[in-house]
Amino acid sequence: MIKNWNELNAILNKLSEDEVKSTLLEEVAGAKRGTFVKRLHQRYCALRASRERKELKALVAGMSASSVQLDNAETMHQVSPDKIIS
Repeated sequence: MIKNWNELNAILNKLSEDEVKSTLLEEVAGAKRGTFVKRLHQRYCALRASRERKELKALVAGMSASSVQLDNAETMHQVSPDKIIS
């Protein structure tokens, strides 16, 4: 568990999308610190958006749609963490 804001900032940019997702879920289930949840969610969304842009670029470049997995748009925009993170 991340102890303080400085520790969060020190590691956040080094984590993968899956690691940020896991850390976010741990925070929601555990300490429930609002500022931490907000910052982790911001980072998760940025990483996810970057991945999705790459996937869309691949689709536009001619790859078949079946070879690229995109998240459900409705799921991505839910407020509840258990619905945001599938």
